[in-house]
Amino acid sequence: MLKYENAQFDYEPYPVCYVKDVLDADAYRALVEAYPAKELFEYKPNLGHKYSLSELNNPENYDKFLSQTPVWKSFYDHVKSPGFVENVLSMLAANNIDLGLRRLRVLSGRASHRASFMSRVRRQTELHARFEFSMMPADGGQIVPHTDAPNKLVTLVLSMMEPDEWNNDWGGGTSVCLPKDRTKIFNHLNKAMRFDEVDTLKTFPFEPNQCVLFVKTYNSWHHVAPITGPETGPMRKTLTINIMSRV
Repeated sequence: MLKYENAQFDYEPYPVCYVKDVLDADAYRALVEAYPAKELFEYKPNLGHKYSLSELNNPENYDKFLSQTPVWKSFYDHVKSPGFVENVLSMLAANNIDLGLRRLRVLSGRASHRASFMSRVRRQTELHARFEFSMMPADGGQIVPHTDAPNKLVTLVLSMMEPDEWNNDWGGGTSVCLPKDRTKIFNHLNKAMRFDEVDTLKTFPFEPNQCVLFVKTYNSWHHVAPITGPETGPMRKTLTINIMSRV
């Protein structure tokens, strides 16, 4: 379902891809209109000021929402399929980003963090996609600088907003950054930093029907700076898809 023909890549300091019109307009509109209500989410302050709804955060609400919302269940099934993961990896390889994954087993549905015995014997890399609804308030929503957990390989962040719902003057974009102290660039294990400890190199604005895709590396620092919208403003709503490995 995702369209990558409008993909624009930055390769430094790590690979980031920005895609406009990533979904067909009608499909995007249907997903936005059916986006889950805030009451279903779990507040997650560990990386800033955000709310999450996923198979890890409020799983009972998550399962119930998907079972009752066909348009999202269909998209969920697509993202969880082997074909989705394989298409993302093929698109990256076609743009000179080869993750070197040769003996793959892509799992559909949910998966534990541990690789299966047979995959270990066969020396296969098991991959799966994780599907998370995220939202941040217009007044102070944020995600502190970090690089993502080691088992995340690729992250796709899709905006979910009504036309003219968001004011770009509030912020809300995804920013590429690096530590001011360059001796701390190496961050494979995903330590977080304060905003005043990093230099922001580029910010991708938060716009309708877009995807920001980035590859997890030792230096894949990124953040969402504190949003400065009104207290009564809309939530910054996204779908986050992680392609992850099992160890």
